[in-house]
Amino acid sequence: MTKKEIKELAKQIMNEMDKQGLDMEIVLDEDQLERLADSIVDKLLGNYIKQQASWYSTSTMDEMYNKFKKKSVRSTEADLLGELAKLMTKLDYHTEREEFEVCAEIKKQIDDVNDKLSKL
Repeated sequence: MTKKEIKELAKQIMNEMDKQGLDMEIVLDEDQLERLADSIVDKLLGNYIKQQASWYSTSTMDEMYNKFKKKSVRSTEADLLGELAKLMTKLDYHTEREEFEVCAEIKKQIDDVNDKLSKL
């Protein structure tokens, strides 16, 4: 659903509310409902991914090390897979922003995690 379509739909709803008050019934056909739901989910996921990538790109390695240093030295497969997922999300974010130097650093981290996974 495009921004123009959303604005037109909102305008129609507002006009109906002006005529009928807040107790009006809003009827959307299945296609309109699907497009509205897709638009909402896209915005929510997009914002979530940006916030996560921003946190990972602004956190220092010392902060991350201090947070996780109490864990045992040997990582479990689940921990490594979680780390790999985080790095892949971070890589995707920086690729979209065309920050290729940061991507190269992240790629090295991904390779390290893959090496650890292969040794398990």
